[in-house]
Amino acid sequence: MHHLSVTDDSWTGPAIEALASSNVYVSTDVPGYEDLQASLAQTVPADGSIAVVVLPDEAASADQYTFYLLEKLTKGADQQTVILAIGDDLMGDSTALGRDAVLTIANQNEGAGMPTGLVETVQDVKADLPAGGGPGGTDSGGADVLMPVIIGGVVLVAAVGTTVGLIARRRRKPAASRKSADPVPPGIRLRVNRLRELAPSYAAVPGNAIAAETATNIDTLASHVEQLFIRLDAKAGEDQSVIAEAEYSDKLARLVAALDRDYLLDLLTRPDLWDAPDERVDEVREALTAVTTQIVDNIKQVNARKGLLFQVSLDSLIGRSELRDWERQFRKSSGEPQQGDGSP
Repeated sequence: MHHLSVTDDSWTGPAIEALASSNVYVSTDVPGYEDLQASLAQTVPADGSIAVVVLPDEAASADQYTFYLLEKLTKGADQQTVILAIGDDLMGDSTALGRDAVLTIANQNEGAGMPTGLVETVQDVKADLPAGGGPGGTDSGGADVLMPVIIGGVVLVAAVGTTVGLIARRRRKPAASRKSADPVPPGIRLRVNRLRELAPSYAAVPGNAIAAETATNIDTLASHVEQLFIRLDAKAGEDQSVIAEAEYSDKLARLVAALDRDYLLDLLTRPDLWDAPDERVDEVREALTAVTTQIVDNIKQVNARKGLLFQVSLDSLIGRSELRDWERQFRKSSGEPQQGDGSP
């Protein structure tokens, strides 16, 4: 069992402690927590592969950054997969499936509300986990023992180890389709992959705090970009995804050019070879922070079923002619059509 400090929030401590002896934890601050706990205990596999944590809406205020509470629970629990509900917001992570796969399932089911969406998420994740981890047969000679559980007037009929709810299941994509279809558009995926390729180069710069910070921020940006399009795919209309792709295709291409080894990394390692190196470094760092902040805001807008708002401009980077040239080279090398940028 991992030991994790929980002094900065009052929610994960009791949950991690409970998960040491159970696969389900429902906060007593959640209305109807006893019935929900009983139902989930019948839904979650008894083999310890999945843990489910349910917290009230107010727990969201303890999220210092996206997935903060989820990461603490994942690190503190022994179960390989953790599904977390904060109010109606569903999320999860899994060493077996990967966070993106679990989040995609959670986002697809989230629209059904609680507890339906949570029950469906557990069932779908359980179906996608590698076979062989479940409990053996029951004392009933292989027949499922049905157990009725009442949640807010809705009767769920639960089999031992498997919930067969009287909850109408919504249509969703088959597991194979979810795994093969990338919700991140191809052009955006190219930029995310390039960002991830660059991060280790910054992390490898010895004794440079800005380079180390940049490596972390690049990884954060790449993760948030993926989350935006995963959630758009699950929760929003296609038009919103197209709008986001158009917005971030250019911005991420400019950031990739600015973060490339020939620009910011060279500025940090050989500032003596550049004019106004500090000014240039600040421009790139501010642009990276601004785009990341806007993407997080967009994710929150998607979660709240609101339209996307874009307010970030990268004018300082656009003004650098060398970055325009490198952006063109990136588009050319990735097979994308060249776009006019207003330069001569």
